[in-house]
Amino acid sequence: MEEKLDEKDFALIEELRKDSKLSEQKLARKTSIPMTTVHNRLRRLRGLGVIAGYTVRLDHAKLGRPLTAYILIKAAPGADQKRLLSHIASMPFVCEAAIVAGSEFDIVIKARAAGLKDLNGMVVDGLRGHKGVSDSRMMISYERIDNE
Repeated sequence: MEEKLDEKDFALIEELRKDSKLSEQKLARKTSIPMTTVHNRLRRLRGLGVIAGYTVRLDHAKLGRPLTAYILIKAAPGADQKRLLSHIASMPFVCEAAIVAGSEFDIVIKARAAGLKDLNGMVVDGLRGHKGVSDSRMMISYERIDNE
């Protein structure tokens, strides 16, 4: 039986989403939830797999990769899309890759790079040169808001 999450769970999740390094004491203060309850809820959420881990949010511009692009990929007829997805996800500059439905394209990726030269090399040499790719389209992001 699947356990239901309530408003206290979601309040804790929201605060951790903003800053995953918050201590239980700070979480209790920010959410007005008693510290013992915070401790027990976090342990339960980790046990349920709702909280799978803690991570950092990076400033990619300061890491030398200020350019974000979304690339749509059409798999070649007969291509193994899962294998292609795995190959693409392992490429340099690729931050995220997903098989999608609802368009003529099969895979969408998010890539971050220093500039257009890096992205061009990835698309021309790495994607279009792969036998499992029949077409691709790149969209450059001018501005973005990251809520994750």
